[in-house]
Amino acid sequence: MKQPSTSFQEVIPAGEAEKFENYAQKLKLIQRAKSQKYGKGRLLHRKGLLALKAEFHVNAGLPAYAAQGIFAKAAQYDAVIRLSNGSLDIQGDKKPDIRGFALKVTGVKGKSILTGQPTTEQDFVMINHLTFSSARAEDFLDLLLELSSGPMAAIKHLIKKNGFFGMLKALGHLSKVIGKKFASFATEQVSTALPIKIGDYAAKLRLLPQNGALPAAPKDDLTADLRAILKNKPLNYDVQLQFYTDATTTPIEDASVEWPQAESPYITVGKLVIPPQELSGAEYEKFAAEVELMKFDPWNAIQEHQPLGNIMRARKAAYFASQKGRGVA
Repeated sequence: MKQPSTSFQEVIPAGEAEKFENYAQKLKLIQRAKSQKYGKGRLLHRKGLLALKAEFHVNAGLPAYAAQGIFAKAAQYDAVIRLSNGSLDIQGDKKPDIRGFALKVTGVKGKSILTGQPTTEQDFVMINHLTFSSARAEDFLDLLLELSSGPMAAIKHLIKKNGFFGMLKALGHLSKVIGKKFASFATEQVSTALPIKIGDYAAKLRLLPQNGALPAAPKDDLTADLRAILKNKPLNYDVQLQFYTDATTTPIEDASVEWPQAESPYITVGKLVIPPQELSGAEYEKFAAEVELMKFDPWNAIQEHQPLGNIMRARKAAYFASQKGRGVA
């Protein structure tokens, strides 16, 4: 087992910000076309599944490398959750997809990484994977742009880039990522998949369910089980951090590498509690509509939790463009 280290570095090529801004402008056109079809909404994770109120608890007595930012001392914060499907399109839950778990912790104290001004929010944007589907943003964005024109355009792109057999390998990998079995938001772990600063250190954050064995959600409605459970029981998750140790074991810039738990084990730093709540009726629908208008953005963060790495830097441009596209920037 290796020790957490402060030696991490980002490697930012010249002209990267301009390149990502160019991608963002192309993504805006896709978002505009999808909004004409479905109504105004996000580029990715367009279909919101459920909005939830939660409590974010920070444990006392954390080791010094973890006790930074919002984890600096024992505390309890209010939080809001948006569950989603990852697709560009609004489609049935039976369709293979990435599942999203966006968490907004409120009432924090810190300075915004974007503006330097005081902020009371810290967002953690998570998916049901421990790694990202691509090593670098450019590969993901190029494929996304082609996919927006249809499957054949994506296949032609992959053949041109990787050759025929390379295309087959890439499609196999993509199929495994999108088609990963998903039982329930009550029992599946979710992760930022990408690193953020924890003060002077860097880590990935995950939520590990502590709800015991539960029946799987219906495949055609991935939140039906949550609606039933939360009528009278809470849902609980351990909040855990996995720390950067060195550039080879826990790379910052390659988002496709799973950080080995044998070398860098997760440590529990708190818990997320989703208390029993009413998930139907006029009051809930009003709350859900408010959540749909919210920004959930890894860059909506305090300075101690700056996002790190190539894909996080690409997200900075892409998320802002998407927020402008739906009029919430």
